[in-house]
Amino acid sequence: MKKAFNAGLLSAFVAPGSGHFYLKHKRTALVFFSLAVVSLVLLLMQIYQVAQVIALDIQNGTLPLDIAVISAEITQQTQTTIANANELLYGFLLCWLVALADSIRLGLKQDKQDKLDTHSNR
Repeated sequence: MKKAFNAGLLSAFVAPGSGHFYLKHKRTALVFFSLAVVSLVLLLMQIYQVAQVIALDIQNGTLPLDIAVISAEITQQTQTTIANANELLYGFLLCWLVALADSIRLGLKQDKQDKLDTHSNR
Protein backbone atom coordinates (compact mmCIF):
# COMPACT_ATOMS: atom_id res chain seq x y z
CA MET A 1 0.00 0.00 0.00
CA LYS A 2 3.00 2.28 -0.06
CA LYS A 3 2.50 3.58 -3.60
CA ALA A 4 -1.23 4.05 -3.11
CA PHE A 5 -0.66 5.99 0.10
CA ASN A 6 2.05 8.21 -1.40
CA ALA A 7 0.08 8.84 -4.59
CA GLY A 8 -3.00 9.72 -2.55
CA LEU A 9 -1.06 12.14 -0.38
CA LEU A 10 0.49 13.81 -3.40
CA SER A 11 -2.86 14.15 -5.16
CA ALA A 12 -4.59 15.39 -2.03
CA PHE A 13 -2.05 17.95 -0.84
CA VAL A 14 0.11 18.99 -3.80
CA ALA A 15 -1.97 19.20 -6.98
CA PRO A 16 -4.34 17.11 -9.06
CA GLY A 17 -2.22 14.81 -11.19
CA SER A 18 0.82 14.76 -8.94
CA GLY A 19 -0.05 11.27 -7.69
CA HIS A 20 -0.31 10.09 -11.28
CA PHE A 21 3.07 11.61 -12.06
CA TYR A 22 4.54 9.74 -9.07
CA LEU A 23 3.07 6.52 -10.45
CA LYS A 24 4.59 7.29 -13.87
CA HIS A 25 1.23 7.92 -15.57
CA LYS A 26 2.42 11.18 -17.05
CA ARG A 27 -0.32 11.69 -19.65
CA THR A 28 -3.06 11.25 -17.08
CA ALA A 29 -1.17 13.56 -14.73
CA LEU A 30 -1.01 16.19 -17.44
CA VAL A 31 -4.74 15.90 -18.13
CA PHE A 32 -5.74 16.32 -14.48
CA PHE A 33 -3.25 19.11 -13.89
CA SER A 34 -4.33 20.94 -17.05
CA LEU A 35 -8.02 20.70 -16.14
CA ALA A 36 -7.30 22.08 -12.69
CA VAL A 37 -5.18 24.94 -14.00
CA VAL A 38 -7.72 25.89 -16.67
CA SER A 39 -10.59 25.97 -14.16
CA LEU A 40 -8.52 28.07 -11.73
CA VAL A 41 -7.46 30.49 -14.46
CA LEU A 42 -11.07 30.95 -15.57
CA LEU A 43 -12.12 31.51 -11.96
CA LEU A 44 -9.38 34.08 -11.41
CA MET A 45 -10.33 35.82 -14.67
CA GLN A 46 -13.86 36.32 -13.36
CA ILE A 47 -12.53 37.75 -10.09
CA TYR A 48 -10.18 40.03 -12.03
CA GLN A 49 -13.07 41.30 -14.16
CA VAL A 50 -15.02 42.25 -11.04
CA ALA A 51 -12.00 44.09 -9.68
CA GLN A 52 -11.57 45.91 -13.00
CA VAL A 53 -15.21 47.05 -13.06
CA ILE A 54 -14.97 48.40 -9.52
CA ALA A 55 -11.62 50.11 -10.22
CA LEU A 56 -13.07 51.78 -13.34
CA ASP A 57 -16.12 52.94 -11.37
CA ILE A 58 -13.82 54.52 -8.80
CA GLN A 59 -11.69 56.19 -11.49
CA ASN A 60 -14.75 57.52 -13.34
CA GLY A 61 -16.21 58.92 -10.14
CA THR A 62 -19.24 56.61 -10.24
CA LEU A 63 -18.18 55.22 -6.88
CA PRO A 64 -17.06 57.70 -4.24
CA LEU A 65 -13.85 57.11 -2.31
CA ASP A 66 -15.85 55.87 0.67
CA ILE A 67 -14.83 52.50 2.04
CA ALA A 68 -18.41 51.59 3.01
CA VAL A 69 -19.75 52.28 -0.51
CA ILE A 70 -16.84 50.45 -2.15
CA SER A 71 -17.30 47.51 0.21
CA ALA A 72 -21.01 47.33 -0.58
CA GLU A 73 -20.25 47.41 -4.32
CA ILE A 74 -17.66 44.64 -3.95
CA THR A 75 -20.21 42.53 -2.07
CA GLN A 76 -22.89 43.11 -4.71
CA GLN A 77 -20.57 42.43 -7.65
CA THR A 78 -19.12 39.35 -5.95
CA GLN A 79 -22.55 37.86 -5.26
CA THR A 80 -23.46 38.29 -8.92
CA THR A 81 -20.21 36.68 -10.04
CA ILE A 82 -20.33 33.83 -7.52
CA ALA A 83 -23.31 32.30 -9.32
CA ASN A 84 -21.13 31.85 -12.42
CA ALA A 85 -17.97 31.02 -10.49
CA ASN A 86 -19.58 28.16 -8.56
CA GLU A 87 -19.60 25.98 -11.66
CA LEU A 88 -15.88 26.53 -12.14
CA LEU A 89 -15.17 25.91 -8.48
CA TYR A 90 -17.20 22.70 -8.48
CA GLY A 91 -15.41 21.60 -11.66
CA PHE A 92 -12.04 22.21 -10.01
CA LEU A 93 -13.02 20.30 -6.87
CA LEU A 94 -14.46 17.43 -8.92
CA CYS A 95 -11.25 17.24 -10.93
CA TRP A 96 -9.22 17.13 -7.71
CA LEU A 97 -11.38 14.41 -6.16
CA VAL A 98 -11.38 12.26 -9.29
CA ALA A 99 -7.59 12.63 -9.56
CA LEU A 100 -7.24 11.63 -5.91
CA ALA A 101 -9.45 8.56 -6.24
CA ASP A 102 -7.84 7.48 -9.49
CA SER A 103 -4.30 7.87 -8.18
CA ILE A 104 -5.17 5.74 -5.15
CA ARG A 105 -6.76 3.14 -7.44
CA LEU A 106 -3.69 3.03 -9.66
CA GLY A 107 -1.40 2.93 -6.64
CA LEU A 108 -3.28 -0.03 -5.18
CA LYS A 109 -3.04 -1.77 -8.54
CA GLN A 110 0.71 -1.18 -8.67
CA ASP A 111 1.13 -2.27 -5.03
CA LYS A 112 -0.71 -5.48 -5.80
CA GLN A 113 1.44 -6.09 -8.88
CA ASP A 114 4.63 -5.40 -6.91
CA LYS A 115 3.53 -7.85 -4.25
CA LEU A 116 2.87 -10.53 -6.87
CA ASP A 117 6.26 -9.86 -8.47
CA THR A 118 8.12 -10.25 -5.16
CA HIS A 119 6.30 -13.51 -4.41
CA SER A 120 7.04 -14.90 -7.88
CA ASN A 121 10.75 -14.04 -7.54
CA ARG A 122 11.11 -16.11 -4.38
